[in-house]
Formats: sequence, C-alpha cells, structure tokens
Amino acid sequence: MKKRVGLWWRPDYTAWFAADTATAIGVAVRSLAISLVGYAVSGSTVAAGWLGSASMIAQQVFGVFGGTYVDRHDRRTLIIVNAVVSMLCWGSVAGLLLTGGLRYSVLLAIAVVSSAVNGFLGSATDAMLKSIIDMRDYPKARSLNEGRDATVNMVGSPVGGFLYGVRPWLPFLITACMYAVAGVAAAGIRESHKHDATVRPEAGTAAPDVSADGGSRSFFRDFREGWSWSLHRTMLVMTMIVSALLNFGINGVQYGIQLHLVSAGMNGAYIGFINTGIFCAMLAGAFIANRMSDRLPVGPVVCVGFLFSCLAMVPLVCTSNYWVMLICNSLSALPFPIINAMMLGFVFAKTPDSMQGRITVTLTVPAQALSMFCSAAAGSLLPVCGFQRTILVFLIAMMVSAAIVVLYRPLRTIPRADAWDSVELQ
Repeated sequence: MKKRVGLWWRPDYTAWFAADTATAIGVAVRSLAISLVGYAVSGSTVAAGWLGSASMIAQQVFGVFGGTYVDRHDRRTLIIVNAVVSMLCWGSVAGLLLTGGLRYSVLLAIAVVSSAVNGFLGSATDAMLKSIIDMRDYPKARSLNEGRDATVNMVGSPVGGFLYGVRPWLPFLITACMYAVAGVAAAGIRESHKHDATVRPEAGTAAPDVSADGGSRSFFRDFREGWSWSLHRTMLVMTMIVSALLNFGINGVQYGIQLHLVSAGMNGAYIGFINTGIFCAMLAGAFIANRMSDRLPVGPVVCVGFLFSCLAMVPLVCTSNYWVMLICNSLSALPFPIINAMMLGFVFAKTPDSMQGRITVTLTVPAQALSMFCSAAAGSLLPVCGFQRTILVFLIAMMVSAAIVVLYRPLRTIPRADAWDSVELQ
C-alpha cells in the first residue's frame, strides 16, 4: 500500500499555495486603496462607487465563460498569465500615481481589464488543486485556504489603507509585487495539467458528442455541457440553492448592520470592528476546520453549522445594541470555514478533473446571484420596517437554507473524507 504523503511534502502543493497566497495578499492590499484613489482622482463618491461596481460586473460576466476556458487549457499557464496581466495593470497604476498622470478614466479602464482577466482566468487556481493533492486531503486544503483568506482579509485592508496614507502609489506597488511572486511560484509547479474538457462517460451512458471531423468539441458545447452536468445532479442543484439563500441572508444582515450604524451616526472605526469580528471568527473556524474537517462526517457537521449560524443571528431580531450586533454577527461566521471545507470539498473532490473550472463557475455564480441585491434590499427595508424586522427578513432566508440541508438526505448523510470513494455525487 502506497504511503500517504502530507500536503506540505508535496512540492506542487507548496508552490500552488504560495501562488494563491500571494494573489490573495495583492487583492486584500488594494481593496481599500482602490476606493480611496478612485475618490481622490474623481472627487465623487458616485464615481468611486462605480469603480467597484464596474469591476465586479466585468469579473462576473467573464467568469461565467472562464470556467470552460480553464478546463480546455493548461491551468498552470493560465495562472501565470493572470498574474502577469494583474502585475502590469496595478504596476501601471502605481507608476501613474508616482508621476501624477493617473486620471479616473484610465483607472476605471485598468480596473475593469484586470477584473475581466481575473474573472476569465482566476478559476484556474482552484481548478488545479484537486489534481495535485490526494482526495482525502481536500477538506484540509480547503480549510487551510479559509484560514489564510480570513487572516489576509483581516490584515490586508488596514495595511492597504496605511500604505495609501504613506504614499498613494505604495499599496499598488506592493500589489504588483505580490502578483509577480504569484507568477514565479506558479511557474514552480512541476507538473503541467492540461485537461480534455470532455467528460468521460460513466457505465451505461452514451459517449459524448464530438465534431463531425472527429476533432475537438467547440467551446460553447463544453460551456453548455458544464451547466448541464451540474443541473442534472440534484445534490449540486440543492447545494446551489442553499448557498444562494445562506449568502443572501448573511450578506443582507451585514449590509443591514452597516447601513443602520451609518444612519445612526456611529463612528466609522466601530463599524469597521464589525468586519474585524467576522474575520476573527472565521480564522478561529478555519483552525477548527483544519483540525477536524477530515475526521468528521460531512453531512451532520454541515447541518450543525447551518443551524448554528441561524441561532447566532436570532438575538438581533430582538435588539439593536451594538455589542450584541458585534458578538452575534461574528459568531454566525464561525462555521463558514468548516462548511466550505467539507461540503464544497466533497463536491469538488467528486467532480472530474476535466470539469473543475466549469463546476467552480456553476456553483459560485448561482450562489452569488441573490447577494447582488442584498445592499438594495437592506437599504429599502430599513426605513420601512426598521432594523429588527429587516434582520428578520434575512434570517428567514438563512433558516430556509438550514431547513433544506437538514431535510435533504443526500446532503445530510455525506460521510467523512476517507469514505468519499464509496459515495456518488447524485
């Protein structure tokens, strides 16, 4: 029997993790700085707001097709290309700020281009993970990512704001350097993983179609196949639904709290502590997930996690006290790392290597679809319903997602990682 090799003893994984971490740092450091510089060069909060919105729209639109492209091409190369383009984009912003030549229109164009390229190629990183580690290590790898992301997000935004205060171009220079590190680290991945996007037929099924001349399938056929593969698996559809409802509820509560505190004239530092509390809880949750995610049965733990998040939010329906908001909101985020590590870990571990990019898209796009309306919903409900009833609306969405997880047997009965080989993705 072949001895199992730990994650950190796999050179490909350490190179992959270094590349992914450098990218995460780059994104976190520039996240606040781009809003600050957007306002500085435009003098308008509306223009600065559209800078972020335009970037998100570009990333989502190109991301829909990016998963298919990633599955058809060498993923290591795509990670490097994404890093190089991002390095050039944000390095250009740093250079233009240094020389005093940055205009709003140029910043908007650079932000949109960078986001579009990241949306199109960014899923290559996650898509590559399964092919360089043992399937039994997938929950642990996901939990490591959750902890890393929580730490980076907790520290990156304040650091970016501090660097901007020192010199406006500094956070963008650091961002460009981080993307350079990511490209170099990705180049250190020894194996090149290029996949035929065609899904191999299972026993008793027909072989996939090919073109009339026997050549490669078209891009759009592979695109349709990715969505068809996902939508014909009930467990994946249910995962999309519960993720969309949970994200809508959680993000709605976040916007509700922030808008309520802003309208009440709360000091910005105290509002910022709300996010700090979330990231601290997620960091603690990631530590727990790293210790336990590969030892416990997935289904029961995910059920408990969903219910815990709902129960943590219940006090907010009864009070608008700041400290209750801080504590309850933070506690609700505690199970997220282990939910992601276990439930999504199972889905991606059971997805063919050739489908990793497309399934990333077919899961994330529906999961984020409702969240696009959270800010508008919270802003509209607060003046009509008040804070507590607004929270109740979003809590109901969370409770529905928890009920689905508990009642849907295939999700509720997913075993622990070492038994995944015997379980089908229904």
